[in-house]
This record gives sequence, C-alpha cells and structure tokens, in this order.
Amino acid sequence: MFFKNQKATVASMAAAAALALLSVTDAYAVPSFGRQMGMECSGCHTVFPELNSFGRQFKLRGFTLGNALDDKNFPLNLPVSAGAVISRTSAKNTAGVDPEVFPRDRDTVLQTASIYYGGRIAGNFGAMVQYNYSGIEHKSEIEMADIRYANSTTFGNGKELIYGVTVNNNPTISDIFSSTPMWSFPHLMSEVALMPNATTLVDNTLFAQVGGAGVYGFWNNLLYGELAFYRRADKGFMRPFSKGVEVENVVDGYAPYWRFALTRDSGPHHWTIGTYGMIADVFPDHDNPSGPTDRFRDIALDGQYHYDVGGHMVSTHATWIREKQDWNASFPLGTTSNASATLKTFRADVHYFYNRRWGGGVQYFSTWGDTDQMRYNMGEAVMGSATGSPNTKGWMFDLNYLPLRNIKLGVRYTRYDKFNGESTNYDGFGRNARDNNTLFLYGWLLF
Repeated sequence: MFFKNQKATVASMAAAAALALLSVTDAYAVPSFGRQMGMECSGCHTVFPELNSFGRQFKLRGFTLGNALDDKNFPLNLPVSAGAVISRTSAKNTAGVDPEVFPRDRDTVLQTASIYYGGRIAGNFGAMVQYNYSGIEHKSEIEMADIRYANSTTFGNGKELIYGVTVNNNPTISDIFSSTPMWSFPHLMSEVALMPNATTLVDNTLFAQVGGAGVYGFWNNLLYGELAFYRRADKGFMRPFSKGVEVENVVDGYAPYWRFALTRDSGPHHWTIGTYGMIADVFPDHDNPSGPTDRFRDIALDGQYHYDVGGHMVSTHATWIREKQDWNASFPLGTTSNASATLKTFRADVHYFYNRRWGGGVQYFSTWGDTDQMRYNMGEAVMGSATGSPNTKGWMFDLNYLPLRNIKLGVRYTRYDKFNGESTNYDGFGRNARDNNTLFLYGWLLF
C-alpha cells in the first residue's frame, strides 16, 4: 500500500520535467544570479543550493558581483527569476487517522511557486528575497529575505577583510556555509509530512517570524564572524519580513545571534568548523504578548567538508545544538512540568554527486531532551507523546537526478526509529514510529 500509485506519480512528474527541459535553455542556479554573472550555476554551487568557494564570495560581497550598471549605478537588467516545486508525499500508515493530520497525502501537488529578487540593487547593495505561493495552503507569504551592503578593505599585513551589513528574516539565513539550519540538508522539505513535536529555537523555528540586522566580516579567506539582533517581525518597520506569515513565536525585545567559523580551501578540499547560537525571550502566548517570558539559550557546533575533483563531488555536514529552556512564564501558568529543561539536536549527512547530474546521500538525525508531560503529552492520537518525551531519531535517504543544473528531481525516504519518545505506541493510541515513515517525490525547477 505504501507504494501504491507511485508509478503514475513518477510518470506525471517526469512529464513535468520534460516540459521544463523544452522551456529552459541555460543552466543557472537562482537564474537571476547566473544571468548577472554570465555563468552557469556550477560557478557558485556544487549542486544547488549548496555554495562552493566562489558562491560564498558572491554572497559575502552582497550579491553585487557582475551585472552591468547604468550611469546612476543601478543594474541594467532587473534581477528577477522564478521557481516551482511539484511534490507527492506518502506516509506509510494513515489508516483510521483524521485526514486533516495528513493533508494532501498521496496527492501530486504544486507545493510552492516562487518569485525571487536575486542580485544587485544599486552600488554595493544587493539582495536575495523570495516570495512564495503555497499550493497546499493556498496562500502567499514571504519565504526569505537577505538584504546586504558589502565592501572590503585590508587588515593585518595586507590581508583582505570583506565586511558588510545584513538585514534578514531568520537566524542562519545569512550564513555562507551549508551546515547551519537554514542551508543544511534536506534543503527542501515536504509540507505534508508529519513532523515531531520538539525543535530548538535556532533550528528554523523563528523562520520569517523575526527580522534582524547584523554585521559580518570574513578575513583572509580564513575567519568568518557575524553578530546580529532580531526582534518580532509583525510590528514596526520589520513587518515586510513576515508578510503573510502567522507569527507563533513572539520575541520580547531583541534576541542576539552570533556566528564564528574557521574555514580553509586547499585544492579540491574545503573544510569548515564553527559555532553559532542565540538567546531569546519569548512570550508563552503569541495572542497575548505581554507579561513574563520564557528564555531560550541555544549554543551550537557545526562543521563541513567538501571534495570536488573531476566529475566527483563528496560533501559531509554535521551540526549539534544544545538549548537551555527556562520556563519563567510557562511553568507558573502550569503549561510545562519543569521550571527548566534542555533539548538537544544532532544531524550528520554525507552526499556524493557524479558530474553534478546523478547523486544522493544519507542523513542521521536525532533530537532528545528532558521529559515534560505538560508540554509534549497532548493526549492526542498521532501528534502526542504518551511518555512526555521529545526524543526522535531516524534516517533520511535521498536520490537526485539533475537533467539540467537548475532542475532537480528527487526521491527521499524518511525512516523513524523513534518518534515523540518511543518506537512503539508512542502516542498511547497504538501508533508506532515507523507508521510515520515517508516517501517524498519532488521536482524542483528554477527559471
């Protein structure tokens, strides 16, 4: 039953890809960047959206390299492009489950249609902004925004220092590496699949719910540093950064975010080790953002290694996040069992691609932390945790084919060894972790 009707789905997605092949003649990543630079996507990417060394430089310099300018220092060509994701998600077992828990399961859908502004705005100012239409929720909203000013100077025996200012709508969105949450595998997620209860705050929980400004620097192609402050994005001048998004985590005041990394390129080898984190005070009720708040302290370590020679590309990434939760508001209200707790996440993946056309990879993921009956045991089938545990772990297996460099066809299988605390009967209603195993088919097009 799990693979029922998958052959028809693969055929329909292949037909969509064939139509795209007839309509796209050049191979660009976010195509406006490629047109701006006059190069294919491989100039900036290993396999999109993962950046190579030049791609990291392009982002650091504010998306402003290339692009002919008029006499007023504005780009001659408007750097606009578009994209679409067609997908089908199939959960292993939906028998007897309310259909609202698995919306559009086993349906082939237009998951998203996107418009991008990607490139120079004027002078040293550039941006990467994405606006989405969801074919599942039938609504439009801002997806990501990273607006930059960048420049460079020399510092320390003539070594180059690239520096800049970024205004964006998610911690880690400004990062140039592929091991922090925003840009790490799996890059593209199903919007239909069931997700576990527990996620740390820095792990994309605040996506498009905050807006912030930060400064960054990259010295001697060796040391990267960034410091930013975020605040709620549904009020004041930050409102465009959450347009169309339902803000469920309202930050009180300003939340600091930091990022530091040591990186080195040596021939076909690239490696990076780093740390990132943030501290945020969040109101327990987003509909009543007043009074006491809960505090979250996230500290993370990450690393990546890339090898690229001939037609062979190997990449590995890992991140570990530890979150200290102080329930200063929720515990007195009786909505958590603990006055304080910890939540941790670890992910590691390895990928291989041949000629940037065929490839795939595997990821191990695990989230674990303190038991909390009030927070995690909702007494609900499928979504709940009978033990009150946030522990979830499993594997992702991903296969890709890129008929063109800006068209990615993928098949992903997610296997859960543990879900919301247990391997068997995790919700107290007889559901097992493996029942949430998911097959995800997708076609990702950029033009």
